[in-house]
Amino acid sequence: MTHKIAVLKAGYNYTGTDVPFERSVGQIQAMLMKHGCDRIGILTDRKGEHVLTSIMFEKAGIPYLIEFPVTYIQQKTQKKLEMKVSGRIIHDRIKALLIDVDINILDFSQAMMGFIALPGPGGPVTLQEIVLTDRDRIAQGSFKIEYTALPKGVEEEP
Repeated sequence: MTHKIAVLKAGYNYTGTDVPFERSVGQIQAMLMKHGCDRIGILTDRKGEHVLTSIMFEKAGIPYLIEFPVTYIQQKTQKKLEMKVSGRIIHDRIKALLIDVDINILDFSQAMMGFIALPGPGGPVTLQEIVLTDRDRIAQGSFKIEYTALPKGVEEEP
């Protein structure tokens, strides 16, 4: 998992929120449940320098991963950790995506495509992170994906 670290200037959007981080996480979980997601889990990793929080869930057998950025507000002489800002930003992003689902602009998997979780060497990684990692190769047209489809009932030879 690759959590981003953001340092925002005081007065920037969301820095004045009074909504606790835990409430934002709970509201996101409720939105996901309303849209038929299951196996929802809140993951907290306290091993490193920062406490990292993620939500993993499934819908129709597809795993998804939402990673909350570690958010600081730059004050005059120091940075102050403010995860409530991260909670509101992610809450509003998920809410906007799910509105597109509600009004039939996108289906759930299209709206949440960037959050699809795929196996990575250090644990799950989002499709968005994979695409961003290979951005240069994609721009050059050299991103190679091969699919092999066999007719039903035909097995691949060893």
